[in-house]
Amino acid sequence: MSELPEGDTDPLRRVFAPFIGLPAWFVRKGHGSFLTMEFGAPHLNIREPIKASPEASEKVRARLSHRQVTPRGDWHLWIYRCHWRVLSGIKQIAHNEASNAEIRAAAHELDGRLLTGVDVDPTKGTSTFHFEQELSIQTWPYGGGNDDQWMLYMKSGDVFTYREDGQYCLCHENQAAADWVWPPLSPR
Repeated sequence: MSELPEGDTDPLRRVFAPFIGLPAWFVRKGHGSFLTMEFGAPHLNIREPIKASPEASEKVRARLSHRQVTPRGDWHLWIYRCHWRVLSGIKQIAHNEASNAEIRAAAHELDGRLLTGVDVDPTKGTSTFHFEQELSIQTWPYGGGNDDQWMLYMKSGDVFTYREDGQYCLCHENQAAADWVWPPLSPR
């Protein structure tokens, strides 16, 4: 794991430094083309059954009526609402519009790989997650406004969100959206 220099105030380094050098695990294709992955010690996230509103479909009511148990790491990275591609060196092995099989194969390739670094270019709204053996995930905006591109959930309950306009929010998951602050990130 990385150590931060004394007095380092870079928010991106602050949130990622504790798990640089740890393996990604439970890398999965989520809904649509979302990618999720875990880092750090595993624990279970348990959602108790929920009574759905009468307007909900039978399928939604059935799904919510069951307890949901999901393995989670100390850090949970969710890449969504952006273009992305997984590269092995300079060769693209999957992207957000690839087939389900290609996305699952790329997720399998990332599973167990050590995260070696994270870079962003807030002037372009891009980011790159670097993994061992020359694997990487690159993200860039859809271009529709201020969409969140990815979120990093931390065991503390804090969430680091990166938007396509190069701004970020670091707040607690229960904090009201009206209180969120979106300062710009510096290029890395």
